Amino acid sequence: MSRINFKLVFNIIAILLMIEGIFMIFPIIFSLYYKENDFYPILISAFITLGFGAILFIFTHKNIDYSTTGIKESYIIVSFTWILIGIFGSLPFILSGAVTNFIDAFFECVSGFTTTGASILTDIEVVPKGVLFWRSLTHWIGGMGIIVLILAILPMFKKGSTSLFSAEVSDVTKEKIHARVINVANRLWIIYLVMSVIMVILLLLGGMNIFESLCHMFGTLGTGGYSTKNSSIAAYSPYIQYVVIIFMFLSGINFSLYYFFIKKNFKRVFLNEELIFYSVITIISSFAIFIILYTKQNYHLEEAFRHSLFQVVSILTTTGYITDNYLNWPVFAWLIIVALFFVGGCAGSTGGGIKVIRHLIFFKFLIAYLKKMRFVHTETPIKYNGQILDRQTVQNIIFFIFIYLLVSAISIFAMVLSGIDIQTSFGAVMSSIGCIGPGIGTVGPVDNYAHLNDFCKILLPILMILGRLEIYTFLVLLVPNFWRT
Repeated sequence: MSRINFKLVFNIIAILLMIEGIFMIFPIIFSLYYKENDFYPILISAFITLGFGAILFIFTHKNIDYSTTGIKESYIIVSFTWILIGIFGSLPFILSGAVTNFIDAFFECVSGFTTTGASILTDIEVVPKGVLFWRSLTHWIGGMGIIVLILAILPMFKKGSTSLFSAEVSDVTKEKIHARVINVANRLWIIYLVMSVIMVILLLLGGMNIFESLCHMFGTLGTGGYSTKNSSIAAYSPYIQYVVIIFMFLSGINFSLYYFFIKKNFKRVFLNEELIFYSVITIISSFAIFIILYTKQNYHLEEAFRHSLFQVVSILTTTGYITDNYLNWPVFAWLIIVALFFVGGCAGSTGGGIKVIRHLIFFKFLIAYLKKMRFVHTETPIKYNGQILDRQTVQNIIFFIFIYLLVSAISIFAMVLSGIDIQTSFGAVMSSIGCIGPGIGTVGPVDNYAHLNDFCKILLPILMILGRLEIYTFLVLLVPNFWRT
């Protein structure tokens, strides 16, 4: 087996930490503008992160050949990067006094980078603006992925980029991309930037200031859900809520489809089975809840339509923004919301969760299996977008869903043993591994995670990272054979 190049691993991690340190400088603009007391804490945090990354880079940069980056190195880089950016990203929270202990700060930061949006902050509006901006910016960085970012902007990764890309991006996604990895990374980030600018403009037109517009754009396109208001998007006008709905939905779509749309390959976009299934789930779920809210809750027609559509899109895309407390809805309505915890966005989107494509292929497998039970000698091929899927691909999807649910069940059991009630444990675990944010029980849409014990505040960020990396990348490090050279 190949020997792990740890020098290369530390070198790339050093580059990623330096990029994180550079991003930390941007919140200082709002610290100065609003004359907040978090200017020096953020500046020191940026200096520490940049400095640590620079020192590590200096000690490891000689005779580095990035083209030798293999899958083992990539798994280690991606997994440890998400932990380290969470540790260093916690510094602005701690040094500013916005969060008083490391465990809470780590929870908040990892929740940001993994685009989960679960928070331990009990009063968001008293947090200094610079820290709030950093908090939301982590969504935008993590949404597209920091590994994809360095592949897009650093030419030295032209060779050996495939392994890094593979370690961070869903296996299902890679089947849809038929171009060089560097080109793909460039296209994804260009589309991401263009959508970001358009959304900020629309939010400004709706009365938000530039600070609020940027923060909510970060939370929407990154499908993260951090807001600058305690009441989330409910604090804003219906116009703002509709803008957020549109961009949450767009962010839940496979970004490679936007490239095909720009290339006028409309057939490949609009006949995409995952996009169709994603749209059908949105429409049916929203309509069912709309009927319930309109007939049972005495909501006005538009109000019922807006709240049902907003919460369905928010949970389905794993954004987690809130306009209404869905736990106060009739049981069947909020059970639909809970069911969406298990779905997620499309592969290749900024959304988390199991992903729509896996559910679609799993349903096709079940149909084929039932046909085979009835007609023993009939072999029904499983197709996706007209292509027959091989047995290994289907088995991988089924196994992923099994592992996802198994890890979730074990984690729920662990939380219950730590003293948390079953409903809250279920909501917190499924929300964390699905990178959603709000859950049920005492971590519902109008609550937060501050009251949980330290064990849970360590377990849940681990689940967030597992969910963000789609489990395999992180879990493979626990296999002893992986480290044998």
